Amino acid sequence: MTSHSHVTARIRILETTDLHMQLLAYDYFTDKPTPGVGLVPLAGLIETHRRDPQVTTFLFDNGDFLQGNPLADFLAQDPQSEKPHPMITAMNLLQYDAVCLGNHEFNYGLPFLANCLGSAAFPAVCANATLSTGAPFVPPFTIVEKDVTCSDGTQRSVRIGVLGLVTPQIVKWDRTVLNGSLQTADIVATAKHFAPIMRAQGADVIVALCHSGMRETDWHHGMENAAIPLAQIEDIDVLLMGHTHETFPAVNPDKSDCADHSKGQINGKPAVMAGFYGSHLGVVTLSLAWGARGWSIAASEAQLDTPHTETQSPLQQSLGDLVAQDHASTLAHIRQPIARTALPITSHFANTAPDLSLELLADAQTGALQQAALGTEWENLPIISAVAPFRAGGLGGPAHYIDIAAGDLTLRDASAICPFSNQLYGVARSGRQIKAWLEKSALCFHTVQQGVTRQPLHNLDVPPYNFDTLYGLSYRFDLSRTDRRLTDLCYNGQAVNDADRFVVATNSYRANGGGDFFTADAADVLFRSTRSVRDILIDALRKRQHISEQPRRVWQFASLGDTTARFLSAPTAIAPSGSAILATGETERGFGVFEIAI
Repeated sequence: MTSHSHVTARIRILETTDLHMQLLAYDYFTDKPTPGVGLVPLAGLIETHRRDPQVTTFLFDNGDFLQGNPLADFLAQDPQSEKPHPMITAMNLLQYDAVCLGNHEFNYGLPFLANCLGSAAFPAVCANATLSTGAPFVPPFTIVEKDVTCSDGTQRSVRIGVLGLVTPQIVKWDRTVLNGSLQTADIVATAKHFAPIMRAQGADVIVALCHSGMRETDWHHGMENAAIPLAQIEDIDVLLMGHTHETFPAVNPDKSDCADHSKGQINGKPAVMAGFYGSHLGVVTLSLAWGARGWSIAASEAQLDTPHTETQSPLQQSLGDLVAQDHASTLAHIRQPIARTALPITSHFANTAPDLSLELLADAQTGALQQAALGTEWENLPIISAVAPFRAGGLGGPAHYIDIAAGDLTLRDASAICPFSNQLYGVARSGRQIKAWLEKSALCFHTVQQGVTRQPLHNLDVPPYNFDTLYGLSYRFDLSRTDRRLTDLCYNGQAVNDADRFVVATNSYRANGGGDFFTADAADVLFRSTRSVRDILIDALRKRQHISEQPRRVWQFASLGDTTARFLSAPTAIAPSGSAILATGETERGFGVFEIAI
């Protein structure tokens, strides 16, 4: 008879994360198929792993599955729909064992979310987001029990504790729709509280579904990306991460004392982060050893798999069929024309040159806020508009840009310019606060040396959506400086002083702390819309009808002379006429390489 000390078994934990309603391999923003992404393509990988008879498989999602594209917005138009949500139906069909709630699950409000989860055949967990009464909105954790085939030929059960954790900033970012109905707690403190409870209730392995990424290594209260200090908690055995749309383990990682990409470990704990839109499947394989106290982890492997696109299984066909009607209805809706443009509208140079997509959004915000100001005590204050590019490369890859041809502008195009359902805010800001805002935007640029050519321009650790352009002002960035890079800040040709007062049109995400620019005090929020910024943009485009003017310049780089910098954009991008931008080649990942004179 085999002794306990030699009995082993293997389990496999599969992670999807940040699907953002990407069921099909289809990009609704460009209205084109997009091979290599989507839950349906991932389903083939999931089936492959489940066919291994020697391994017991668990499937979890790490959040942000209900929101993120026009299909999601189309389905959210009827928040009390009795029809099961197709993403939940797909997850039921794939037999998910549990899911965590991500921050974007709350974008449409608690009633919509509760309605969606009502048809789920699996538990949704979230420990650090509770109702304002203190009662749980969903359970903090669940324990999933399955049989495993052991090395001695017997079957034993293994109990996997699944703890849900989400970025606590959701109560700020979605303040308008949540309206005080939810409260959040710190990720690490919450895990320290619940992990021992889960262990006491019989969890052999504790998996943290952590809708949070890797940034700082040292814990501080309320941190948004807390995965690294979370991994230091003794009772946490496995980390499934998300939120930042990155991949772990990475092919070409930055060096870190905490993260070992070759082993797939953070602080010695197996971990994965499976990209976004279904670009990857996270796979953690654990070798378990049976002993007098039950199961323990003897060894681990962590990797990312990419979906197959060649063939479709019957399960994948069923998944595609269940969303086919909603997919067709969404396409019919988003293809409706709302205006015409004589110029192509792209975001290829949104962070380097005048950009028409940003200008259209900024003008729509300004117009709406000017109307709201009429008859108020702030109607005579200058109104400026803050906008950032949402589709401008980065982790989204070389196709992740707005690229609208001249001709009809459709609802789809408006969604590409403004993909999120944020509300419009009017926020009082002083000249000093405006300067701090723009200095924060300038962090997207590296410091460059005068007289040196082909230096890197953009800091790729700063996402494109954290570069705000403030329309209504004019200014320069001096990239030779390490700080105080903003120069020549003017409004209507006059220098902006620290004590000057403005009203800034921005979205609810930014006003409520998104991107760590600032969090507006209640007294500074002069206006909140009940409508989304995207709806405001659509109304403005319908009213405008025809777009033919070249985009105006808001900011530029301070001239350094004999200095150039390189940056990435779409390989099809064409440098604006008269700009100091030249195409110089392509990267292995398919980005176009450009050089700009500074």
